[in-house]
Amino acid sequence: MFEYLYGTVSAKKLEYATLDIQGIGYKIYISLREYENLVIGEKHKFFIHNYIREDANKLIGFSEEKERKLFEMLLNVKGIGLSLVLAILSTFSYNKVVDLIVSEDVTNLKKVPKLGEKKAQLIILDLKKKLRGIDIAREEKISSYMLEDLVLALEALGYAQKEIDKILLKTNLEKFSSIEDAIKEILKKIKVEE
Repeated sequence: MFEYLYGTVSAKKLEYATLDIQGIGYKIYISLREYENLVIGEKHKFFIHNYIREDANKLIGFSEEKERKLFEMLLNVKGIGLSLVLAILSTFSYNKVVDLIVSEDVTNLKKVPKLGEKKAQLIILDLKKKLRGIDIAREEKISSYMLEDLVLALEALGYAQKEIDKILLKTNLEKFSSIEDAIKEILKKIKVEE
């Protein structure tokens, strides 16, 4: 099946976009956030999830691989179907979804239409540890040893794991050349927020 598709966006509707590749129109289902970013007539690359069931065969498209990965993790939670996963990704950005799950924020997570408290709790229970394991820094091309040093330094300064996770989600670690620079910047941000 497809890993990604690259072509010209020839049409877009709230549920899906049509991607023209050498005269063939591919119907790609998308989130509302994806819809907002698409421009008809422009080239676009979609990372594809091939959604195949007895009663359905759909291409689900994402601008980034990490979004597809999150989609697949959500889809694997028992009782969470395709339309609900797309509703989650339509309501919140990738970082916000990860933040809500890692910080166990049921109240805000259930703001997603048709996502009740029980299902929100189920998502958190199922994905909290897995998402904490997503190496945000590695995605931003920072070496893993630097991330480990940063976590150890913040722990030594008395921050709990929950606080550290929140800090890392809000920080673009790619811009720092050393662990010292990263810690200085993070401590500045924390003082401003306090």
